[in-house]
Amino acid sequence: MADQMGLGYLPAGIKILWERADASRTLTLGFFFATGSRYDPPHLPGLAHMVEHFVFKGTRNHSASSLARLIDRVGGELNAWTDREEMAFICSVPSSAYQAAVEALVELCRFPLFPVNEWEREKEVVKAEIQASLEDPEELSYDDFLKLSCPGSWSHPIGGTLESLNRMRVEDARLWWERFFRPQDLVIVASGEFAPAHLVSCLTNSLADWPLGDENLPVSPAIEPHSFLLKQKQPFQMTQVLAAQWFPHPQTLRESLLWQMTSNLWGETMSSRLFQRLREERGLCYQVTSQISESYGPWSLQVFASCSPHNASAFLETLESEYRAWSTNPPSPENWDDARSALWGSVVLGAERTEARVGRLWRFYSSFGQAIGFEDLLSELEKPVNLSERDWIQQHWATAPRSTLLWGGLPRRWNGKVPWQG
Repeated sequence: MADQMGLGYLPAGIKILWERADASRTLTLGFFFATGSRYDPPHLPGLAHMVEHFVFKGTRNHSASSLARLIDRVGGELNAWTDREEMAFICSVPSSAYQAAVEALVELCRFPLFPVNEWEREKEVVKAEIQASLEDPEELSYDDFLKLSCPGSWSHPIGGTLESLNRMRVEDARLWWERFFRPQDLVIVASGEFAPAHLVSCLTNSLADWPLGDENLPVSPAIEPHSFLLKQKQPFQMTQVLAAQWFPHPQTLRESLLWQMTSNLWGETMSSRLFQRLREERGLCYQVTSQISESYGPWSLQVFASCSPHNASAFLETLESEYRAWSTNPPSPENWDDARSALWGSVVLGAERTEARVGRLWRFYSSFGQAIGFEDLLSELEKPVNLSERDWIQQHWATAPRSTLLWGGLPRRWNGKVPWQG
């Protein structure tokens, strides 16, 4: 039987998006709020992340330990994350235990208690997480890169700082939860083996009487990327190289997929241009990769690499030559077909995991407001990339602003210039 899609509404304007996969024996259920760390108060960066942690410390019907046992005893997995533009709570269980997943997620999102006696203990846990990040050059350099590229609340560290954490009170967390966990902003996403009518009925009964939030969310400032080439000396031996080209947000699924294919050709795979040129041919780094970074504002095609300081100048020179080579010698139709085939294959592999399906469903729905299922996506990826689409990528490539940061150990007696600057 083919996968079945559905999109509907529960009480209080809660949206539910589901994809039934009868070949699976599991169910993944996700509660998604489009209210991430960009809504942190200016003086309390990291508050959203702290809320995500603290709702696990006890709910109306469960202590922290009994909530864990609810999922552990069926062999399930319960997880959550905070990003700049979303907060998600995900539970994967055997399909016969779907009611446990519903109960756990409803308790976390609807009925947390915010126990005062747990506050300082959980702050210590988050402090340890922040301290670990302060010893991770890749994470630190990326945070600095975003601050320079997109100054403002959108780019502050998701986990906040030790100073902001010390200022937080349990009442700050409670008030943030009351303001931003609104039923009308909740999207529930389900994938796996389940009876849609039974799942909807269970969710409806569990989420009844959730009052609507009574205020509009603040409007986040538009993201205005800055173009630069900068160096920052830091007390780390290796040089982190970060670069991004900034593009308009895709308007369609097809445009999104074209950018994913572009990343595949540029640096995301072992056969990509950057990996082959910078690592395999020149030996200038151990690893180099690229990714598409999606936001509600502009998208970016980002490059990450780590190299020895004495190779930093040569690395940048070669990277710049590859940016120019793409403009004068773009990928061939055969290259594009390989990238399309690779993306098709990754979608097929991801379909074996219901949690990957849930993430994909949410990502496309939050970007385009559409329920795009597995079969829909494969059908789109079976279409060859035509000439006008290749030209569309080239036009954006030629005009995209670029940000580049060298961070960490830098060459001695280097003035910060690279050969193409003169």
